[in-house]
Amino acid sequence: MSASPKVVSMLRAKQKASEATMQLVETLRAQVVETLRERLNVMFDGADDLLFEFAERATNNQDRRLFFDTMRAVRLGRKNMATQFGDIYTASFGLPNVQGVSPVKPVEEQELSLQKDDALDLDIAVQNMATKAEGLYKTTLWDINGRLKSLIEDLYAPMSPDALAPATICLAFRKAAETLNIGHDVELVVFKLFDRLVISELADLYTKILNFLKLNGVRSSQAAMAPNRSGGGGGADEAPAANETVTGPSFGAPPPSFASAPLSGSSAPQPEFRAPVGLAASMMMSPSFDQQTLSSLQRLGASAPSHAGYSNASLAADLAAASQGQPIVGWSPRQTTAYVQRASLVGHMFNEFLADPHLPNSMRPQFDGLRMSTMKVALKDIAFVADPDHPVRGLINELATMASTAKVGGPMHMGRIAELVQQIQKQFDVAAETLRKPPPEIELIGTDQAERFIEQQMAQTAARRASIVKKVRRIIAEELQLRTRGTTISDEVRPLLNSLWAPMMAMHLLHHGPDSVEWKRGIASLDRVLAMLDPAQEELRGDAQVQGLRTELETAFKAVGLAEARVTAALNGFESTLKTIKSGSTAPDPVLDTLSSPPVNIHASTDPDAKENVTELLEQLVQPGSWFLIFDPDRGESRWMKAVAYYAGLDCAAFAEFNGSNTLLLKSRMLLEDLLARRTVPVDLGPTARAALDRYLARAA
Repeated sequence: MSASPKVVSMLRAKQKASEATMQLVETLRAQVVETLRERLNVMFDGADDLLFEFAERATNNQDRRLFFDTMRAVRLGRKNMATQFGDIYTASFGLPNVQGVSPVKPVEEQELSLQKDDALDLDIAVQNMATKAEGLYKTTLWDINGRLKSLIEDLYAPMSPDALAPATICLAFRKAAETLNIGHDVELVVFKLFDRLVISELADLYTKILNFLKLNGVRSSQAAMAPNRSGGGGGADEAPAANETVTGPSFGAPPPSFASAPLSGSSAPQPEFRAPVGLAASMMMSPSFDQQTLSSLQRLGASAPSHAGYSNASLAADLAAASQGQPIVGWSPRQTTAYVQRASLVGHMFNEFLADPHLPNSMRPQFDGLRMSTMKVALKDIAFVADPDHPVRGLINELATMASTAKVGGPMHMGRIAELVQQIQKQFDVAAETLRKPPPEIELIGTDQAERFIEQQMAQTAARRASIVKKVRRIIAEELQLRTRGTTISDEVRPLLNSLWAPMMAMHLLHHGPDSVEWKRGIASLDRVLAMLDPAQEELRGDAQVQGLRTELETAFKAVGLAEARVTAALNGFESTLKTIKSGSTAPDPVLDTLSSPPVNIHASTDPDAKENVTELLEQLVQPGSWFLIFDPDRGESRWMKAVAYYAGLDCAAFAEFNGSNTLLLKSRMLLEDLLARRTVPVDLGPTARAALDRYLARAA
């Protein structure tokens, strides 16, 4: 037979891979499946917080109920779904089917035309996820596909060329999600979770796959340079030239696993947050202020008296004028550009703060006033923009987080936070006179640097929202633990408390605060539930009383969007337990699974009059990073400071200003005396720590 290149040998397709190649493919498959399962577990673990956030932001009860239903479906089906996903993806990898599972097939055109609208929506969601991933990891996938091609065609690896494609992963999840046996709307929310917590985080997986193939000598059969490759790289090194000889790896030892595949610097995971296209460029290339920032500066600038020195108002007026193209005496074009660049980024930062719906209205003017002080720091020090760990930048983000969660502490707490913001502002304020004339060679901000700043602040915004959810959940969990201590809680009653009462109270706390009628009504309902569970109070378990409480709870739960079927089931379980108590049977030992919250170190015996252990009390109060209005005996005044640590062995506590300076050491006895005299006041205590402090103060008084 001639060796014509047009003749393709039929024997080629029948060749088998060597044992070494089979071993490499099996290792690759096992590591990919394991990594995807880990990401899926991360999704399941984070689902409650994310779905709770979605529910909190929902504008109607129907959407809110949808997110709670999804939370329940994910909790119940996670184990089976994870197993199914692993099996289905393994089958689609191209290896022999596992446990009879057939490979996932792409949707055929004729199938699509006959599908119901619900199924079509799900397929579109899968397609959108896959398309998004292919765009995010374009360059890395291009390099991986070139190496897979040579692995399959030259080493006869028994695997699908699409085994590692995002579409294959998404289709496997689509098939596994069917095992949840849930409604169409809930399934779409599950896909949203998968998109947010798995698909958007695949950069690390694809980088490890690429490095695994490199370490095993699998070369690419692609062209020398990926099409549309950006200068920043996308996670892969340059592929070998098209005419380069493709050689198989040396398999003397088992192929290295992903654990030994390093992450190269050029292939770090893509950032989760990206600045809007063109925003940073427009802000830096033609510096100006958005209308909100400009109006804020103009209001402040209009208050500048002509006879005063160069004040904040003077600087604000100059910045506003400069941004509109007006010349400022003593400012060169470069100096003007640099000042407006820095101030515009700070303005954008504060606009994000003020857009937070959780920021109390009473604190909005105060935060708008904080804008100028922060601008002055940025004008003086470009590190404020360049360094995400800049002390003042970190402080401002921390204050914004405290303010956004202030409502859950009540009016008194909001007042303390407002006072804290006012006092801390003085600790970093820069005199306007020192900024009157910018340095001649002041550094300009590049577009890349501005983009990083915007993206870092976007991440801070997301973290702030997460902290709100975390704080609310912690408060509800501690409140529930404190109030149910000593009460027998059966398995039939836990769903009522954990899955209905707790989410309802979280909504009330977040939207109305702990002094609201809604919150107090919810606490009263819990007290009635616990009283009925007390075996000694049989007179409270009459039919009329039980029915009255049931109606009250049912109305309250449905009002915040909780699913009717779940409400009915939980209330039925509660009534069943009451009948058991009434008949005198023994209930199980009390156990309360509270919202998967972190373990709480609750001191003190169940006797509220027991002597408080002072060491444990101070360990609860003096948490590193927590804020105190602390009395400084050397100055004879109270100052806002952060706790550094409580040193039980030295019997003292350390506090410092926001940047770690001016450390103050106080003996435990002195600190306790100041707490008793109300000269020292802790901020943002949880229910457990607050209860412990209140018991101590009550006994000491």
